[in-house]
Amino acid sequence: MLEVYCDPCTVNSRKVLAGLDLLGTEYQFHHIDYFTGQHKTPDYLKEINPHGTVPAAIDGDLKITESNAILQYAADDSGSMYPKNAKQRCLVNRWLLWESSIWFPSCYIYLVEFVVKPLLKEEPDQSVIDAEAPKWHKHAAILDEQLSRTKWLAGDNLTIADIAVASPMHLHDAQHLPLEQYTHFTRWLKQIEALPEWQKTQTAVDKALLPGKAASTNGASTNGTVKTVNANFNYTKDVDKRTELYFYDSDAAKDIHEPGGDPHELAVTDGWSRADSFSVDKEGFSLHQIQTDFGDWESEESVREQFYPEVVDFLKGATGAKRVLVFDHTIRTKRNEAKKLTQETNTSQRAPVMLVHCDYTAESGPVRVRQLMKDEADELLSRRVAFFNVWKPLHHTVQERPLAMCDVSSAPMDDFFKLYLNYRDRVGENYVMRYSPNHKWWYFPKMTPSDVIILKTYDSETDGRARFVGHSAFEDPNSPPDAPLRESIEIRTIAFF
Repeated sequence: MLEVYCDPCTVNSRKVLAGLDLLGTEYQFHHIDYFTGQHKTPDYLKEINPHGTVPAAIDGDLKITESNAILQYAADDSGSMYPKNAKQRCLVNRWLLWESSIWFPSCYIYLVEFVVKPLLKEEPDQSVIDAEAPKWHKHAAILDEQLSRTKWLAGDNLTIADIAVASPMHLHDAQHLPLEQYTHFTRWLKQIEALPEWQKTQTAVDKALLPGKAASTNGASTNGTVKTVNANFNYTKDVDKRTELYFYDSDAAKDIHEPGGDPHELAVTDGWSRADSFSVDKEGFSLHQIQTDFGDWESEESVREQFYPEVVDFLKGATGAKRVLVFDHTIRTKRNEAKKLTQETNTSQRAPVMLVHCDYTAESGPVRVRQLMKDEADELLSRRVAFFNVWKPLHHTVQERPLAMCDVSSAPMDDFFKLYLNYRDRVGENYVMRYSPNHKWWYFPKMTPSDVIILKTYDSETDGRARFVGHSAFEDPNSPPDAPLRESIEIRTIAFF
């Protein structure tokens, strides 16, 4: 059995432990305390690794002293993690060598300045970061370009190269690595961070290198590999009068029961560890990737003419719909917070909605189809019809007021009731939700502009599949004080099957 000597908090030790677990390699773990210098003791230098570094490994009379060499040795018969084909293996080896000679040294400078120095009560030297930044961005651009073409570094399959290249960034937030502009790169990094084998060592890393985070996680907690935060959700009490809003001035609006006003603190679970398993037909939402060159979000006309067709193609592929109508969109930013929720004009610009709701009801869905499809409505409504919202960040990673979804399997229809929306020319209907301690909330922290959530807000089928998903923005207790304002777009669609 392979004997592994390391301290899980170090970059290369974590690389080896995560890699061995992914490979399914049996090994005996020996903890070598890096911070007390156990790797520099005479016994360690003589018996384990004369270079005085961690990790190291021993298999019988073979001593292996480099992290990537340990992975290569363990992975030799692993199949796709380290392919036998010469060309494919060469691609993996290329990234392993690139990581150790180019990528690790560059990322390590950020680690020293922003993580190690604060641990030693020293101030980071910004001039050191400024000198390294052009080189780091050059390397990051190479990664981003590669990952714009492939799911993983060496192709369609996860390999030991992915684990190796991700490792120098294992504290990327604390390292202040400027990841935001690299959408393909950050998409890939999230895939790595969602691996249970990667998450397994996070506690050791936090405890050793981020003692403040380990002692107090700003409302966050971990349960095994599942991360949660506690946050308030704005529910609505169901009273003896109807719940409603007016979108114009009216005397009738003076004494109404408005939605919200019943906040409850609940756990919200980070969904990245099982991102591929969510389904619009089970939980009521799903996570996807979308690649677009469109960026003129300030122009309503451009959004409609150029981005709407992309959404149509995307939803057809994601849902299997035969036809998709995109009929509306809203750009949400905190800058619009001063606008009233009931403002009549410029409804395409709104603040994030801090209210547990769903956009349609069992009755208002078909009504909206008739309003939009007119003469075609009867024929279309004779088959399955579903409303989907497509939600994505715009210019940067979402760090404040993220979107959360209430798992439909935890929210029976009895938890929904109608909110009446009074306009000058019509009365619309949404659902709001009454509080239940059984509600299971999910979110995807730090979504990037290439990440997309599909929300199901109505489904004509009554065969047990999810029909209405409650959702809301919320104040994330982990948001940094200087987090950029959330900017997102919500595209409303009807899918015909």
